[in-house]
Amino acid sequence: MTVVLMIVAAGIAALIALYQYGYISTSKSTRKKPWFALLRFLTVFSILLLFIAPRFDSKTYETLLPQLVVLVDDSKSIDYLKSGDAVKRDLALIVNDSDLNSKFEIQTFKFSETIAPLDSLSFQATETDLNIAISEPQELFKNRNKAVVVLTDGNQTTGSSYSYTQINEKTSLYPVIYGDTTQYADLKITNINVNRYSYLNNEFPVEVFVAYQGQEQESRIFKVTQGNRTLYSETLSFNEKERAAIVSFNLTSTAVGTQSMVASIEPLPNEKNTQNNYRSFAVEVIDQQTNVLILSDQVHPDIGALKKAIESNQQRKVTIKSTSEDYNLNEYNLVVMYGVSSAFAKAYAQISQLNKNTWVITGSDPDIDYLNGKYQSFNLEDSNDFDEAQPILNTSYTTFNLDQISFDDYPPVQVPFGELIFNTNVDVLFYKKIGTITTTQPIWFNYEDGDTKHAVTLASGLWRWRAQSYLDQQDFKNFDDLVSSQVQYLASNKKRNRLELSYEPFYYQNKSILINAQYLDKNYEFEDNGILNLNVTHTESKELITRPFVLSGNSYVVDLSGLKAGDYKFTVQVENDQLSRSGSFSILEYDIEKQQVSASDAGMKKLVGSSSVYYQGETEELIADLKKNPLLQTIERAIVKQTSLIDWEYLLGLILLLLGLEWFLRKYNGLV
Repeated sequence: MTVVLMIVAAGIAALIALYQYGYISTSKSTRKKPWFALLRFLTVFSILLLFIAPRFDSKTYETLLPQLVVLVDDSKSIDYLKSGDAVKRDLALIVNDSDLNSKFEIQTFKFSETIAPLDSLSFQATETDLNIAISEPQELFKNRNKAVVVLTDGNQTTGSSYSYTQINEKTSLYPVIYGDTTQYADLKITNINVNRYSYLNNEFPVEVFVAYQGQEQESRIFKVTQGNRTLYSETLSFNEKERAAIVSFNLTSTAVGTQSMVASIEPLPNEKNTQNNYRSFAVEVIDQQTNVLILSDQVHPDIGALKKAIESNQQRKVTIKSTSEDYNLNEYNLVVMYGVSSAFAKAYAQISQLNKNTWVITGSDPDIDYLNGKYQSFNLEDSNDFDEAQPILNTSYTTFNLDQISFDDYPPVQVPFGELIFNTNVDVLFYKKIGTITTTQPIWFNYEDGDTKHAVTLASGLWRWRAQSYLDQQDFKNFDDLVSSQVQYLASNKKRNRLELSYEPFYYQNKSILINAQYLDKNYEFEDNGILNLNVTHTESKELITRPFVLSGNSYVVDLSGLKAGDYKFTVQVENDQLSRSGSFSILEYDIEKQQVSASDAGMKKLVGSSSVYYQGETEELIADLKKNPLLQTIERAIVKQTSLIDWEYLLGLILLLLGLEWFLRKYNGLV
């Protein structure tokens, strides 16, 4: 097609040149020397070539070596099985083999719960995810033929089961198992189910799962201890067929605060691994329950959603009443009023008398005039119209911590149409988004009035948000945490502090240990230029550790992961400000990498077959098989590129030169 266009362009250029210089004109007086026509032909043809932009395909070839992706297990279990030196030695043999280097493009990674480029090995990672070690290289190098060599003990402690991972046609998997795969007799505590909170002098249930690996009949004592006291004891029996036991019992909360306990099963004679015979757990004991009253004359799914969200915290109890029923607000820590109208006159009288905190939710049919008459801090324009509005989270919100809460693309709720005017400082949690327009009008806000605290939610349809939370994350935690944080703030009569801390009373050793802080200036607005430091002391050893907080969104956070088990006290201080807060927490000992008695090859055998699994000391056989694999051959790939036949810059210069030369010759011949 390009050649045809070039021929047509040449014809057009010739016709224009011949016509303009008289060769195809009836007039003889305009016929000039032939080079004028030639110059005009070349000029017009060059201009037309700029529009055609002729191109041609150029083909080159490149040689692609197959890839050899080596992944090394960097978790603690490798060290516990005393295989670290063997792993390093075999890794060196593979990556330094001259034949492999000439045959493959070698890439090395280490993995634990994540994958990272291999720079060094420490064997200190606290979890192992073999699924990502097998699946991610296939995705990362999906268009290349490759061998994936995994150096591991075969023990997985997190993630999806790797034995069901799909291996694509471009991948050859070579697992190498390190450590003793002999199955030794073993008893271990696999899981403990216990409520996180309990009330003082109440019983709380505990469920412990114990597993047995062995052939002999065994009877061992299971017990739960706290310090030197035995809280519960039972004899458990196991044999070749009875390999598991579930121990269920109740304990009594006798003291306020974090109560740490240890569940243990008596070891077997000559048991190789006794680390998994013990497991710590804890319960936070509180001395009272938060009672919440939801007061409403409407029957609406929002009320059920709020009740479930509030009671997702074991230390809270919700009572639902209508305004016509008898109630005494003095019996409740917080009153939630849904669908306020004149029927709430009795409630407002008690609220004023008792100086109670409130949470007002307008609901589907609010009485705006009555609501405005009861609150001087804001005024909502009275309108019978409603908008369908989505929530937009205010990232500068400071009343409570929102780091773990996300409400992106949540469904719209019904909100009053009128404009809201404030007569006091408020902290907006959500703004309205109507269609594609984000407004500065709030859906949900908090404010303080003297010694009381209040929340206002101008919406009906909150149940949709709880349902969306489940659709997004397969649980209600996102919505429930938001409601729980709001209730926690309102149920407390404590004045708001400029420095607030958010942390757990206890953490497990193998999990993230984060402490969040919110620092406000003297106007109670979030201060993002603060310098916060944490001084944490181990109660027993008196070891002092100082770490700085890092700004993260609308709060500050410090990561204490890696601290040893024990009890800690801490103080948070703000530099150049007379602010500090103190607290305490416990870290419970639990190392999941210590729970395995030996290496495991069962999963790899299921994935690739028994004959394709290699073991410690079989590196030479692995290297030989890598060299023989017919899939892993060098391939030649053609690369086709379209290249322009002309360079437009040079062609443009030629056009200018031709025009200039033609003008000069015409001038010289007196034609200009």
